[in-house]
Amino acid sequence: MKTVFLSGPIKGISRDESLAWRDEARKLLKEKFNVVHALRGREVKETLPDSRIAIQRDKADILRSDVILINDTSPSTSMIGTSMEVLFAFENNKLVVVFGSAHAQDYWLLYHSHVRFNNLKEACKFLNKSYHD
Repeated sequence: MKTVFLSGPIKGISRDESLAWRDEARKLLKEKFNVVHALRGREVKETLPDSRIAIQRDKADILRSDVILINDTSPSTSMIGTSMEVLFAFENNKLVVVFGSAHAQDYWLLYHSHVRFNNLKEACKFLNKSYHD
């Protein structure tokens, strides 16, 4: 079974908002994919003693994943960490799938993504139909 890493804004939005789309993605993909995300084990509050551990875990998760699914629906949030995850995934030959268009004109995100969809359901439909084992 292939693995999807969920990437998107955390800083600048509530934890509930950050988790909501990740929970929805997990539900939409769970029959054909393993799904991991940066907030697992940290859903209620921060549990990692150092931010460097979070980055190391994210990078390891991306390396173990086949796909990185990017939430680009929040125009006023920071995409710094997400952009780093996109570049890391792209450079490690992972399929980079984006949904939303908040930063559709960002040159780096455009260049380093393989396909973009209007919303989460469309992106998950594509993965479930065309990219599973």
